Amino acid sequence: MSDLMVEVSELSRRFGNTVALDKVNFRASKGLVYGLVGANGAGKTTLIKHLMGLLRAESGSVRLFGMDPVHKPVEVLKRIGYLSEERDLPDWMSIDELMRYTQAYHPSWDSAFAK
Repeated sequence: MSDLMVEVSELSRRFGNTVALDKVNFRASKGLVYGLVGANGAGKTTLIKHLMGLLRAESGSVRLFGMDPVHKPVEVLKRIGYLSEERDLPDWMSIDELMRYTQAYHPSWDSAFAK
């Protein structure tokens, strides 16, 4: 197995006329600690949302453990942890989608209880 855990290649993202990410390349290897540092509006949160599969890449690619977090959310999310300082959810996410998303973090998820 490769020591490469995160690979972001040529990732770009715009919100209207605002460029949030411009051909970002980033690699993170197993056993190391990384920090995202930058001014407000630099794209740190946008990058994290791509890593979590909350945003789809407009161009470029995102891979965690060799998988696309948008297409393999359960497999990716059960292997990572993330705590946001904000309690925000994407506007497009319905309660059912939130439940499926959250389920990936909990191997013993009880769907009947959650409903």
